Amino acid sequence: MIKNLLKHSLRSLKKQKGYVFINILGLSIGIACSLIITLFVIHQLSYDQYHTKKERLYRLVLDGKIGDQELMTSSSAAVIGPTMVIDFPEVESVNRINFVGETIIKKGDQNYVISDCMESDSLFFDLFSIPLLKGDKKSVLNSPNAIVLSETTANLIFGDEDPINKMVKINTRQDPFIITGVMADVLENTHFNADLITSFITNPRSQDPEWLNNSFNTYVLLKPNTNPENVNAKFPGMIEKYIGPRVLQLFGVSISEFLEQGNRYNFRLQSISKIHHDPTILDGAKPASDPKYLIIFGSIAILIIVIASINFMNLSTAQATKRAKEVGIKKVSGSSRGALISQFLSDSTIISFIALILAVIIVWVAMPFFNNLLNADVPFNLFSNWYSIPILIGFSIFVGILAGAYPAFYLSSFNPNAVLRGKVR
Repeated sequence: MIKNLLKHSLRSLKKQKGYVFINILGLSIGIACSLIITLFVIHQLSYDQYHTKKERLYRLVLDGKIGDQELMTSSSAAVIGPTMVIDFPEVESVNRINFVGETIIKKGDQNYVISDCMESDSLFFDLFSIPLLKGDKKSVLNSPNAIVLSETTANLIFGDEDPINKMVKINTRQDPFIITGVMADVLENTHFNADLITSFITNPRSQDPEWLNNSFNTYVLLKPNTNPENVNAKFPGMIEKYIGPRVLQLFGVSISEFLEQGNRYNFRLQSISKIHHDPTILDGAKPASDPKYLIIFGSIAILIIVIASINFMNLSTAQATKRAKEVGIKKVSGSSRGALISQFLSDSTIISFIALILAVIIVWVAMPFFNNLLNADVPFNLFSNWYSIPILIGFSIFVGILAGAYPAFYLSSFNPNAVLRGKVR
């Protein structure tokens, strides 16, 4: 039955080449635009989702206000992380990062400008799921003047030469750095970039005991089954104990009096999976995206599909009078209304399926231009998961039925006698 249905649909569509071409073109462009937007939204939502410990991994955020000056930042003092490990039994480990930015690496007489550099504690590769291709993740960053290069940076500086244990110089520092590891390039859907990492202990400020020198990002790994709110509840006590004396020294008031004056100073944990979607927090990493724009983009994608489907439906309905005689003859020949509806829905679904195939090709061709336009790296991963193809096929069938439903019921309702007399009701 299905074979005959498809055969009749293909035969019918061949007779309407102009109509079919316009519908396929319009629908494929609409689906392609919707798919590109959907891929972009999915990519944005995928930020930091690949870290295996993401459910327990947080970033420390400082929420402060002194006078009229509001401050929401991911910067914190070097001393707070180690103190949390000692004072908070809920904390398994911490890792501090300093986003340095652009750095010049010198190898012999050759200088290399490296865009995204950072300093990190030795637990970086334990907290973040970034593969270490060469070196021991437990020791690559635990000694002064150690440096880990990304695969791309290693290839840039050393080519095919093994960089491990090679010496390079950074900027104007006199002491050379020894390369202890090579890591895979940090995925684009990560809230920070890293072309190279030097050991945090190399920075003299890594041992700074000053609680008000907020210069570093502190990442916190909680023990399994720990509620982060239990940790957040302990920050006021920590602030009173360690920062209170400095407030008294600087402002001449106790921490409680300082807060009663309308000032604010507190910390909280921010889930790593939410970092990219919170533009209210200042940090030294990538710019965050605003979730409301993702909602807008998602709505636009849906709207485009709806408009394309309505356009498809209107064109099909406009074609009704041209197919009226065909409907009348089929009804006189004994075709039931259900059979006619199935036939018309089959026609529209075939058009939708062909439009989907063309749309996928359009997306594949257009994605590099889209990424170049937005300076992004949205992957063409429509088929990266086993469920992608069933979803796309189901989507095609849904659009075909949605777009062809009204014309199918409208055309099949024609009175055969009226149609054959040229009076379509």
